[in-house]
Amino acid sequence: MDKDVLDIYTDYLISKTKYTTATKLSDILDQEVSHEKITRFLSKPYLTSLEFWKYIKPLVRKHNSEYEVLCLDDTISEKPSTDENDIVCYHHSHAKGVHVKGINIVSCILSTSNLSIPIDYEIVKKYKRYYDEKDKRYKRRSKITKKQIFQNMINRAVINQVKFKYILTSVRQLFHRQTLRIIDFNWVNNKLS
Repeated sequence: MDKDVLDIYTDYLISKTKYTTATKLSDILDQEVSHEKITRFLSKPYLTSLEFWKYIKPLVRKHNSEYEVLCLDDTISEKPSTDENDIVCYHHSHAKGVHVKGINIVSCILSTSNLSIPIDYEIVKKYKRYYDEKDKRYKRRSKITKKQIFQNMINRAVINQVKFKYILTSVRQLFHRQTLRIIDFNWVNNKLS
């Protein structure tokens, strides 16, 4: 991963309010970074959780103390006009109470007293097609549930020695009694001490 290009491109996206292109960014930088280099960077497969963690780990270590909050959430970037595929498909929107077509992004954010740092994310992929007899139409389903994705994120945070005391989430089913047995907070606190 080219960290410099990622930083530059991220800043560019944050600062722009209209259309963005690699050529425009290269022009802004007086050709110091060619548009071909930016395009090659953007053409690579998306960042894995491990690559993302390596990128943000120094920032987490600098600002992480033992009383932090781990925030787990998901959002849907709506894509009503895009053709349906494994990533752009119908997901249930808890905000709207209906299914919407788009990209479902699950995220884990470490919230400190000074800032919030995204430490993990996953794009929900619904590879499996099936026929729903009740609705009389084909639907898609993921190989892994959102609950499992959130549990994996908590486990990765523990493995990566992220210090946290609380977990906030809007996903009610995440904290059934069975799940709380899996997440032994005494073990978490002992590991992080």
